[in-house]
This record gives sequence, C-alpha cells and structure tokens, in this order.
Amino acid sequence: HEERPLPSLVPLLLGIPKNEMRLLVVGLALMVGGAWGQSHSSERVDIFQREEFDTSRNPCQPSPCGSNTRCETARSGGIAGRNTVHARCRCLEGFVPNGNTIVGCKYQCLDDRECPDDYQCRGQKCVRVCEAGACGINADCEAVNHKPRCSCPPGFRGNPESRCSREQIEVRDAPEPLEVDPCFSSPCGENADCRDERSRAVCTCPFGYSGDPLTRCNRGECTENDHCSPNKVCQGLKCIDPCSDRSMCGANSNCQVRNHQVICTCISGYVGDAVRGCDRFDPATLCNPSPCGQNTNCKVKDGRAVCSCFVNYRGDPLTKCIPDCERNEDCSSSQTCRNNVCVNPCSGNACGENAICEVRNYQAICRCPEYYSGDPYNRCTAQCFDHDDCPNHQACSLLKCINPCEGACGERADCKVNDHQPICSCPRGMTGHPFERCRPFTDEDFCKPNPCGDGANCQPGTDRSGVKKAVCTCPHGYIGNPLSRCTKGQCTQDNECPGSQTCFLFECKDPCVGITGSVCGENAKCIVRDRKPVCSCPVGYTGDARQACSPAPHSRGRFSLGRFK
Repeated sequence: HEERPLPSLVPLLLGIPKNEMRLLVVGLALMVGGAWGQSHSSERVDIFQREEFDTSRNPCQPSPCGSNTRCETARSGGIAGRNTVHARCRCLEGFVPNGNTIVGCKYQCLDDRECPDDYQCRGQKCVRVCEAGACGINADCEAVNHKPRCSCPPGFRGNPESRCSREQIEVRDAPEPLEVDPCFSSPCGENADCRDERSRAVCTCPFGYSGDPLTRCNRGECTENDHCSPNKVCQGLKCIDPCSDRSMCGANSNCQVRNHQVICTCISGYVGDAVRGCDRFDPATLCNPSPCGQNTNCKVKDGRAVCSCFVNYRGDPLTKCIPDCERNEDCSSSQTCRNNVCVNPCSGNACGENAICEVRNYQAICRCPEYYSGDPYNRCTAQCFDHDDCPNHQACSLLKCINPCEGACGERADCKVNDHQPICSCPRGMTGHPFERCRPFTDEDFCKPNPCGDGANCQPGTDRSGVKKAVCTCPHGYIGNPLSRCTKGQCTQDNECPGSQTCFLFECKDPCVGITGSVCGENAKCIVRDRKPVCSCPVGYTGDARQACSPAPHSRGRFSLGRFK
C-alpha cells in the first residue's frame, strides 16, 4: 500500500491532560494501522476521538476529515464515566476511502485498469465481469483483460453469446448381417476372375487371357489392333501380317497394311479393282471418246480423265455446261451480264469515296449518304463524325456541329455544355427531374424518397437553426436508431413482461437495476413487488433505504482499527 500522511493534529492536542493524551495516542495508532486494509471499502467510518468535559465544543470545526467526506459528531461514555465527543468521518455517496477517510475519499475507479482482471469499472465502481447475463444461457464465462470471454461447456454447442444447447447423441442401429463372399479365399487360378453365383465361386479367364481358370490364365499378345504395330492386325489374341495371305489382293496388285488396315493398289502401269485384279493402263483411251458433257474440256491428269466447263460456263461437266448469261435480262435486276457472267455492277470502283451505290435496271446508281454533300461519283464529305471534330461547346449530331442544349433539358431546368455533353440541373431552391420538369421544393419532398432507416417514420421538421429537414423517429413500441433501423420492442406495457420485470422504453427490465446500478441506496437491498422496486435496509442497518443504510448504533459488532462495522 502507498503511504499517506495523516493531517496535522497539533492544534487539537493543545490543552489535553497527560492521562487523556495517552489514550488519544493509542487510539491514533490503532486507527493508522487499520487504514491499510480498508482503502477500498465504501462502508468504512474513521473515528477521530477526543474526551471533553465541555460537550458544547464541536469536534467537526475545524473538520479533521479529508476531501469528499462529511464530518458527524457522536457522544459516548468516556474515561471515569465522563462524556466523550467523537468526530466521525464518512465518505460522500459514490466515493471510497483513499487509505482512510481522514486523508480523504476517492472514486473506486475511473477505468478498467484500476480494477482486478476479473472486474471492470462501471459507474466508478469495480464490478465483476462475469456477473449474471454476461454470457448466454448454459454458457461458461471467463474474465480476460476486464472483458467476458464466453464459451459453450463440453457436451454443449451453439452461440455462447446467446445460448448453448446440449448436443444430441446419435444412436445407430445394429448393421445387417453380412453375407459370406465365396471368392474371399481366392479359390481361382492365377490371373483368373472369380464371381459369386448363388453363393458359389465361378472362375473365368478375363478378357485378353486364355488358359485353365482353375490353375492359370495367360495374357494374350493383343486384344485389339492398337496393341499391335501399325503394319499388323490382332487375330486370336495374336498380332499377324494379313498380307501374308496371297488371296488378300488381286493379280498385278500390291498389298500393304497401314494403321492395321489392308490396302490393295495396282502396280505401276496397271489400273482396275486391285482387290479383284488390275489390267495394263492406256492413257489415250481416257478422253477418246470424251466421257465429258456438252461445252466441256477433257484432260488426262494423274492417269484419269478430268472434265471441266468452258470459261464463264457453269453446270455439271459430266453432263452439260451452259453460260451464266448472254444478256442483262438473264441476270437478276441487281446484277448485269459481263463476259457471260452475272456480276454486281457496284463492284470495283463504280462510285466515289463514301458514296452509296444502288442498282437500278442492271445499272449502278451512285448517291451521297444522308447528311453528306459532294459528288457521289468522286467524293462525299461530312462536317463531323464525332464530338472531337466540333468545338468543345458543340456536339456532333447527324454529321453536323450543333448546340447540344437545344431541347435537351426539361421545363425550368438549367443547361450547360461540358466536353460536348449537355448537363441539365434544377436551379437552386427547386427540385424534380431536370430532363423533364423542375418545380419549387415542398415539405413532402423531404421524405420522398424516405431517407430514414427500415421501419422508421419520416416527417418534415426543422433543425435548431430553423432550417427545414427530414425528421426520423421510431414508431410507438419500436426501438433502435431511426436513421438505420427500427425493430419491434419486447413490450409496450408491464403485463407483457415476466412477473419480476417491468416495461421500460419498450424493453423488459429489472426494476431494481437502473442505468448506473441499483436503484436503492448504499448498503440497501432491493426486492420486486407488483413489478415495482422495494428498498429496505438489512438487519442491523438503519436509514432511508432509497439513499443509504448505515449500521445501527445498537447493533452488535466489534471495534477494529478505529471504525464501526
């Protein structure tokens, strides 16, 4: 404990006889010795005692008590039956002794750091962190650095801030009896498959294997063509060369295997069906007589006749080719006939730059696009193509530079041009849609749209300076911040709360607990009757329970270190 000096008592000791001086010194020694263990007790009363024959003298003037205290006088039988006058120092309400009340009284705490770790400072008093209600139902509370840490105990789960519920233990049914697998003991031979047929093991060699499944199955060389090299095929689980069979291809032919496929081709100088047989080839016979149709050409290429239509003719060269056109009328109205071919007369450079070409009566007709000017057979031009081609206060519209504010804004709206764009706005003191109509403000505009939170009411009002504004309030029976959200309260009247609670500001509250703590006085106890707090002093205490209860003068106690309990 910190040492604190007692106030000077020299003025009070003058004129006291020796035998009374000894008693006073003993009393002071007991009083100072007991001050160390009581610095945080708000019930402490320190007695400054002096025996006087003259009872008219007031020991509280001047006051021997410290700051934040009050001095009281009391009389009792002194030495040899003489009356003694006492000065009694008490702390003011809300204060505790600063060592002792003769030195003075102070707040028990100003912040959490002045309290133990499992206490926190509330209303300048150190109260337990883990008091009732700090955590949820069934939750454990641990005080850490003056704050409650809530957790669900073993066997419980949930949100420890609100409620922990006991975990449900899952009871599983006994499993169904298992059938015995006849293949479990591997009764089959090596590499063999075993399957259950009516609780009997059946052994077979798997696909790609052969042999006795009861003893051993041997893996075949292949099961498909891809298991063999590209020049062989898979037959009977073996890779073989199919061209080894001479009958695979016809006479005067070659046999090859590519990607597992047999290919028969006639040898050089021979033609025909290589599978059945090939005959010697004579190229002159391919186009004489010509196998092609009317208006066609026949040429021998790579040992075969190739037919094609004459230039600018179309059709099937194997039957007949005809010209695409001989006059314009043979073409559609959007085309013209050139060199026996129907073509688009607008193709090529029929018109000038930027011009539009249209076909009328098989002829190309050129014109400048809308909003363009110039010679369509030479060049068509425009004043602008985008806004950057115009001054900053103009915009490009229909290929011309114009004032963008013309007809852009609504009635009574202001318009200014910024970077070729019209900016519409309602004048000061007016509201509305600037692209449709601006009008003067009305009181209804402050709440449309509603600027308040969910569930809140909005009404036009004024602030302290008289400026009109929207005023947000929660409806009757609702609580919360009307600027963000209003929610329905727990109650609107007392009978909606449990019997030991009352409805205060739409919430069920303990009537014995106020904003700063107990609604009763110091040392008083509080009980709830008919939803109202009833304050009373405990046994052995007296006083106004609504203010403070003090130990009764006649109560049995013990004299300890210069104070009454």
